[in-house]
Amino acid sequence: MLSTTPELKFAGEASSGPDALKAMDSLKPDLVLMDVHMPLMDGPSTAKALLAKHPTTKIVAWTVSESSDDLLRMMRAGCSGYVLKDVGPGELQRALLSALRSESPVPRRMIPEVLRRVAESTPLSAEGKVNLTSREMQVLRGVAKGHTTKHLAKDLGLAAPSVETHLRNIFKKLGSSNRGEAVSSALKLGLITLADL
Repeated sequence: MLSTTPELKFAGEASSGPDALKAMDSLKPDLVLMDVHMPLMDGPSTAKALLAKHPTTKIVAWTVSESSDDLLRMMRAGCSGYVLKDVGPGELQRALLSALRSESPVPRRMIPEVLRRVAESTPLSAEGKVNLTSREMQVLRGVAKGHTTKHLAKDLGLAAPSVETHLRNIFKKLGSSNRGEAVSSALKLGLITLADL
């Protein structure tokens, strides 16, 4: 499937976490597709070690696990996205390309449970009010629903680069590095609620 996707070029593979870390120096991929459960070193540990040495690499978890624990562990380790192995080739391809665009592909059906857990486990922060513009709030609500940049641009009547600018501003104001973190922070701060998901 990867070899027939014009935008992607298959660089190589590794059978374990330590092997993946060794292969990074010679392969230098822009994106790594990584399982959560692997021999010798699990996905979160491998992702952390890999990103410590290669911080610009995008990592997408590809797994059979629908556990919100696994998803949270991988995202906290720095993964850009999380894809289930039961998806078809087209959906996997879309997820990889969206990760390369600095989006955070996550199975839609897993988002409410994960965000609910994050919101319940972290108290609301009373420090430092975050002021988002009305347009930034529109973009944030769209992100919370899992909409892509293209979808948001069409819905809001904006050019895609404008949406990306709003996203960068949102990330900066919320101290987030990706969409998932931004939505989690917004939930904790009460900027959006579970009803917005």
